[in-house]
Amino acid sequence: MKLHKFVLSPVFVAAIGLSGCQREKAPPLAAAPPQVFVAIVEPRDVPIIEEWIGTLDGSANVDIRARVQGYIQEIAFKEGSVVKEGDLLLRIDPRPYEAALAQAKAELGQAIAGQQKAEQDEQRQTDLFNKKIASQQDYANAVQANLAAKAKVEAARAALDQAQLNLDFATITSPLTGIVGRTDLSVGDYVAAGSTGAPVTTVSTVDPIKLVFSVSEKDYLEAADRFTALLAKPLDQREATGELIRADGKVHPYKGRFLAADRAVDAKTGTIRISAIFPNPGNILRPGQYARVRIKIEERAGALLIPQRAVLELQGRNFVWVVDDANKVSQHKVTVGPRFGSDWLIEDGLKPGERIVVEGLQKIRDGATVQPSTAPPAAAAAAGPQIAKE
Repeated sequence: MKLHKFVLSPVFVAAIGLSGCQREKAPPLAAAPPQVFVAIVEPRDVPIIEEWIGTLDGSANVDIRARVQGYIQEIAFKEGSVVKEGDLLLRIDPRPYEAALAQAKAELGQAIAGQQKAEQDEQRQTDLFNKKIASQQDYANAVQANLAAKAKVEAARAALDQAQLNLDFATITSPLTGIVGRTDLSVGDYVAAGSTGAPVTTVSTVDPIKLVFSVSEKDYLEAADRFTALLAKPLDQREATGELIRADGKVHPYKGRFLAADRAVDAKTGTIRISAIFPNPGNILRPGQYARVRIKIEERAGALLIPQRAVLELQGRNFVWVVDDANKVSQHKVTVGPRFGSDWLIEDGLKPGERIVVEGLQKIRDGATVQPSTAPPAAAAAAGPQIAKE
């Protein structure tokens, strides 16, 4: 059998090779723009709420101290009970003071009798002097003796008043309505008088109750004008905006009012003490407890709130991705303000109506085109009724 040699021409071979190269270098199909979820920036009117931790204290606290010394004859109060103004708390043995009062009365009687005699002597010497019978010296002595006797009467009356006070002080009553504290004393114990002695007990008014908390100098200066205007009003005319959260997490059912601001900033901590007062029926809250307070500082009109996850941080700067009308994304620097729940309040960097990326952030780059879809309600966090400022 005869075989024929089959020779391929160089042109045919080159054509086949070129065709293969062209198939390998064909451009791939363009990738679809990444899909992202966006939220529209909308202005809202929201109250700005700040929160601090404070300590509860009685709206009035009085350390009960004995004004006279002596031995305790009776303790009439029960520790931790409610007492009213004027209720008997403690009685010191009054017998020494009753005896002192009786002596003061007797001394006053003697002084009055002596003064009456001196008055008669002065009158007699005056008559004799006018008749030129008594000398000038005798007349002057009588006048001076009467003046001394009158002074002695006044001194005796003062001593009597003091003796009566001491007897009254032996009976100790509550100066206000409130909760009476504990005491370390018992019947028969000796108590010293005045500031040198330990307090017998303490009475605190806890309805209303006071909450004391510290505010940074910066926060105080931001709200100084509102503080001043608010504190210039009578207490009952101040708006009750304070919300108290107890240590167990429950919200106190009664709202409170600003009471006062301290006179100075603490140089060591850079804070100023603020107090608010809350109704406390039933005396549930007690001095010494810790609590949080939320107070409306201002009403922010046209505030811009966006979800926190839309805000990215890089080297201490915050930014968001904004989608324009051509569906291209660009990076915008923003200044964040107070935070509420899962939202940030944006102070600067965004305008109402702009679309921001809230999901799909890892898929985009500056200037890229995207396929935006409106975020579902669960993703685009709805604004709440208030903003908690950190």
